[in-house]
Amino acid sequence: MPDPLRIRSAFASIAAFLCLTLLLVEAHEQVHALATRALCGGWAGRTFDNVLPYPGCAAGRLAVVDIAAPLFSYACLWLGAALMGRAVPHTQAFGFALLFASLPLGRLLPQIVAAFVTGSTADEYSFVRRIAGDALSRGAAGALAIALALALTVPPLVVAWRRLVPQDRPRWFAAFYGLPLLFVIAWLAGANRLLAGGALASLGSAAWPGLVIAHAVVIGALFLLLRKHLSDLASPAAA
Repeated sequence: MPDPLRIRSAFASIAAFLCLTLLLVEAHEQVHALATRALCGGWAGRTFDNVLPYPGCAAGRLAVVDIAAPLFSYACLWLGAALMGRAVPHTQAFGFALLFASLPLGRLLPQIVAAFVTGSTADEYSFVRRIAGDALSRGAAGALAIALALALTVPPLVVAWRRLVPQDRPRWFAAFYGLPLLFVIAWLAGANRLLAGGALASLGSAAWPGLVIAHAVVIGALFLLLRKHLSDLASPAAA
C-alpha cells in the first residue's frame, strides 16, 4: 500500500484542479451532445450545463442519451480511485484530482432533489423514468436513481478517504467533496446568464454556442499551462 496522501493547497494546484473540473463538466455535456447526434439524428440545443432533449427522438434512445454522460463521469471517478493506488506520486495526485473533479456529489444530489421536487430532473432520474414510464412514482424512480448514484460513487470515495492522511481526512475530504460542486454551480450560473444575454451569439449556433466553445478553449489552455501543478495537490506524507 502506498504512503497516505497529504493535501497541499497551493494556489496553482487548486487552479489546475478547478480547470480540470470545468473541463470534465464540458466533457460530460459533450457526451450528451454526441449521443444525441448518434442516436437521434441531430444536434440538440444546449447551455453550459444542459443538452436539451432532441424533438421527436424515441424515449428509449433518449434514455441512452441520459445515461451516457453519467457513465462517462462515473468512469472518470473510478479511474481516479484506481490511479490513487499506483506507486508513482504524481499519478496518485492526478488520480485524486480526477476523482473529485468528476463531482461525485453532483451525481448524487440532483437525484435527491428530483425525487422530492416536482418539475426537477437529473440524468439518472430521467433515465429511470424513461425506462419505467408510468410504472414508477416520482419517489420510487428517485429512490432507484439515488441507489444507482450511491452504488457508483461510494466505493471510489471510500478509496479516497482511506488514502488520505488520517488526521486530515475529515476536512479535506469534505472540502473536495462539496466545494467543487458549489464552485461549478456558481461559475456556470454566471456563464449561462452571459449565454442568455447573447454573448458571442454570432459565432455559434444553438447546438454549439460560441460562448461555450470559447469557454472550453480558454479553460483548456489554462489547464495545459497549469497541469504540472496537479502533482503538488497531493503527495505522499512520507515525502
